[in-house]
Amino acid sequence: MNLQWSQYWIGLFADRTDELMSLYSDRFEFEDVNFDLRINNDLAALRQFFSGFVIEEPNKAYNRFDVFDYVGDDKLGSFQWTWEAKHAGDFLGVPAAGKITKTRGVTVMGWKDGKIILERSIWDAAPVLRQLGAIS
Repeated sequence: MNLQWSQYWIGLFADRTDELMSLYSDRFEFEDVNFDLRINNDLAALRQFFSGFVIEEPNKAYNRFDVFDYVGDDKLGSFQWTWEAKHAGDFLGVPAAGKITKTRGVTVMGWKDGKIILERSIWDAAPVLRQLGAIS
């Protein structure tokens, strides 16, 4: 795919889960390295994970994602992104309600017939934990 497609994909996280899910093949591998989470060929489980990014009360909390770099083609690509969140509650077991954090991450993604068949993401948790006062 390309940078524009990556920005479109990441823009769906906040409130367009149905549209986001339509981008995935029935046969896929998903991994979030930080959460030690792996989902294979289970769109319902993937939907449940993604629904955690949907904010019901946007005045109290939000998730903002932005892709700023892309390398690859329409079969395999890698993109870097930022994630800014205003937290509604605890995050990773740390009190976070009302606090704003920002970090970077990278996703490797593969496609077949225009559908996502591979997604692996890792993000830098240290800045988030520092911004929440959990580490110095």
